[in-house]
Amino acid sequence: MPTHNKSGYEIRLEVLQMAMGLASERYHNELDQLRYTAERTKAQAFELPQDNRVAQALKLADELYGFVEAK
Repeated sequence: MPTHNKSGYEIRLEVLQMAMGLASERYHNELDQLRYTAERTKAQAFELPQDNRVAQALKLADELYGFVEAK
């Protein structure tokens, strides 16, 4: 079975994709919690969480890539 050594760009892309997925999952979990609370309290409206997924993803990617870079 042939192996493929990933370039630095491919590794950084995968790390960024993982970070974006984590940030998106966190946002949607927070949104689901707000919806659940609104239903339980019979609230007519609720404020959406701040959507800073891109900033969070970049921060997470930096942390994750730091781990990959460490020896």
